[in-house]
Amino acid sequence: MGENARQTVVEIEATRDELARKVDDLVDRAKVEAIEVGKKLFVVGLAVTAVLVVGFIAKRRVRS
Repeated sequence: MGENARQTVVEIEATRDELARKVDDLVDRAKVEAIEVGKKLFVVGLAVTAVLVVGFIAKRRVRS
């Protein structure tokens, strides 16, 4: 910490600003990763739906 109260306040504010920037970066990164996971889950959901539809159609053809 600084030699006097004013220097200490300046150092604390600088540290707070730096931490705020780092938190903002982490939040932005988390949003990007959440979007990527959402896209992957959507693709998996489509694939499962396609398999179920194909299975349903095949089942109906076998019964006929």
